[in-house]
Amino acid sequence: MITTKQNGNKLTVTIEHQCDSCEGTGLYQGMAERNGAGVVCSTCKGTGKFVSVETFTKFEGRKNKKGVERVYQTAGGYGITSKDFTDKNGKLFKFSEAGCSYKDWKNDVIPKPIEDLHCPYMHSNQNMQNSKHKAYKMYKTVCRNGLHWGLITECKNFKCKEKCWKKYYELVGDNYNEIKA
Repeated sequence: MITTKQNGNKLTVTIEHQCDSCEGTGLYQGMAERNGAGVVCSTCKGTGKFVSVETFTKFEGRKNKKGVERVYQTAGGYGITSKDFTDKNGKLFKFSEAGCSYKDWKNDVIPKPIEDLHCPYMHSNQNMQNSKHKAYKMYKTVCRNGLHWGLITECKNFKCKEKCWKKYYELVGDNYNEIKA
């Protein structure tokens, strides 16, 4: 069910729809839920449905964002910078080779992943769990099997994530966040 209400340049849309997080089941199974375990979906509270209410302002073109030099797809929970950075252990993070310039991003360039910091699963914001993602099979066979319990950085493949990146690029090509239509 969809309803709309307009007030000047504001439009409010209300949509009752199947919950995207649990695909309408009311239960969620992600990387941590194993061996028949599921949790009540925190998005829909177990109902299987979700009511989205959004109020929009008429779009009149993308605005500029002052102070941004480099754009990344995600920080993945880490601190990031537009400049290369060496941590206290001497590891160099080549931020200048990841992402893209703000100018390029405004011209529709897709930011390159921060491979020094993230694995493909982290870069995709865990969207590889979506069955429509081109790397979904990689999630099911590599990511899910690599993590036993705990943090993504404790995955048995994380220390050799360059192998995961190679496989990821074979599956998704240059569109780093590709989801099949």
